Amino acid sequence: MKKRLLAVAVGLSLSMPVFAGVGHASVLDNPQDKAYVQRSVLPDHGKAQKEALTLAQVEKSAPLANKVVDKQLTPEAARLYRYLLAVPQAGKVIYGHQNDTHHKMFRVDSGSESDCKDVTGSIAGVVGMDSLSLTGDELKVTAAEKAAGVTYTDKLVEIAENADKQGAIITLSMHMPNFAVVAKKPRVNGAYDFQGYSPNVLTGDVGKRILPGGDLNEVYRAYLDMVANFALRLQDKHIPVIFRPLHEHNGSWFWWGGQNISSNDFLALWKYTAEYMRDVKGVHNFLYAYSPNGPFADAAAYLDRYPGDDYVDIFGVDTYDDDQSGSWYKNLSQTLAVMEKLGQERHKVIALTEAGVRRGGSLAVRDNVDKKWFSKAGKICWEHKAAYYMVWANFDKEEHNFFMPYMVDDKRGHEMIDEFTSFYNEPASIFADGNTDYKKLQAGTVK
Repeated sequence: MKKRLLAVAVGLSLSMPVFAGVGHASVLDNPQDKAYVQRSVLPDHGKAQKEALTLAQVEKSAPLANKVVDKQLTPEAARLYRYLLAVPQAGKVIYGHQNDTHHKMFRVDSGSESDCKDVTGSIAGVVGMDSLSLTGDELKVTAAEKAAGVTYTDKLVEIAENADKQGAIITLSMHMPNFAVVAKKPRVNGAYDFQGYSPNVLTGDVGKRILPGGDLNEVYRAYLDMVANFALRLQDKHIPVIFRPLHEHNGSWFWWGGQNISSNDFLALWKYTAEYMRDVKGVHNFLYAYSPNGPFADAAAYLDRYPGDDYVDIFGVDTYDDDQSGSWYKNLSQTLAVMEKLGQERHKVIALTEAGVRRGGSLAVRDNVDKKWFSKAGKICWEHKAAYYMVWANFDKEEHNFFMPYMVDDKRGHEMIDEFTSFYNEPASIFADGNTDYKKLQAGTVK
């Protein structure tokens, strides 16, 4: 997704921090605004628990032996992979939300830590995070925390651990800066300064220069070291991660995508990244997700620049509903049908790794075209055996930058709260409170 490029459409500065709110004080600060509705559908937590897959059901449908990228995969990550294979076999799909437990749209300082939890009583079943939080671009550390020595990594580890304890699965993407830009910046206490959003700075032939032998390889390794530090701390806590590097590589909006990098350099970069994490840094709690930008009509298009089965665990796709005309549902079904077949042939998990309504930038505060979007997207996913689907984040008080409904007080909220709660109540949907405790599964064997 061209995340920061969306800001152009709504007149925001591309350099504005994602947690800086914009104006429109009435609708963004007044819970009594006419845009908001009284909720009439309540979440049924007992039903969610009753309909959760049992360990016995998962054990029966998930293969014990699986081919994965990392032959030293941690037992928890191996168990997670088995769970992800089992979920779609049961006709279910896990709901995910980017930045679910550390960014909110309206109740930034009240309610729970999550808009999803405010609406349903549960955080999302998959909680997305990005390396932008490790640099402070998507995560705030208070003055008191700084004085106590708390780092961005410390805080994100705590957020991930809390989400894991509530039953969520963690996934991590990387909106990496342009490393040529980083190299020119003054160092901070001897370290490279990775702050600032520049993946959309397309100059500098960065994809080639960060490979071994290139003049920017040292800078890239320092960035991967930062990510690996986060991963290893989760590994020590027995928390696996779905790692989604170099996403949307077929688009031209990031320096690692499209015409900005050659096919050979992209393939070399993917393999180098995976091998550096796995073999050099000892990160063994990663499942590797490949996620080009959709839609796709055939396997050849989907597999363009595919690094190979030895380097991918999960077939993903990123695709957004930009016009709400209904065509997105058809394209999603076609795309997931292609992926479903590939997943069956190559024994891979498939997932809708990033999605959302993007008409006007995101969901609208009022007058959304299709209020049942979440249920319809979920149905297409489970019909085509996708293990999960994840929508993008709700950024603090940004009217055109939120991707799921939210509450404004305990009883009122966004106009789609009832439809979203109905989605939560569906037998096929899984949120964190309905995820099976996959860590109790047999780990099986990896090959």
